[in-house]
Amino acid sequence: QVTTQDYNPGNAGSNSKPVLQPKAATSEKDKVADTKQQNSNEPESASEDNKKTEPVNQVPAGAFYSLSDASADTSSLDQIYNEPTLNVTIKYPAGWTYIDQNVNKRLDGVTFWSNIGNFTPPPYINLEVRDKDLFDESRYKYNTWTWGFTIYYNDPEEMENQVTQIFYIRTNAGEDFSLKLIMKGKEEFKAFQPVFFGMMKSFKFGKGLF
Repeated sequence: QVTTQDYNPGNAGSNSKPVLQPKAATSEKDKVADTKQQNSNEPESASEDNKKTEPVNQVPAGAFYSLSDASADTSSLDQIYNEPTLNVTIKYPAGWTYIDQNVNKRLDGVTFWSNIGNFTPPPYINLEVRDKDLFDESRYKYNTWTWGFTIYYNDPEEMENQVTQIFYIRTNAGEDFSLKLIMKGKEEFKAFQPVFFGMMKSFKFGKGLF
């Protein structure tokens, strides 16, 4: 089941035969020269192939804001998403919309994105329900206790000028969660980080909270 919020806003005619010219004899010197020329071209071709592969680069943490209560900005979070199966609630900015998906009548994930501003593509934030049994602490460089959760994360990653960062929210309940921000451009990503952290700060779930 998928739910989407409503909002207002892509000279063959010649019969002559070719004259065969006698093939000139090839000297040993010419053969060696041809071989050298062929070998010299091979690395150049490989180099061209390498240029086509864009590596995923981890961006140094100092280039962006660090996760902390001081860097979380909730002032623009005017809308609230509520979900009944896991009692998830999270605030998100005005002018944004979302689509959520249930699996076996339970929340599986929500994707939020912006409908305002001159973003191409727009920033995306994905909230995903995670299987606790698949959690591997060694995959993460940092962890911190904040806003009632232990949050694990790595430095942002950049590929083709698109920056991504994932925060894994470890809980004491039956499900874990993750929040992922995807945005084009380093400066744009950094400028939006306080709002993203504000959304994470506003995230709550569980029957005990309602």
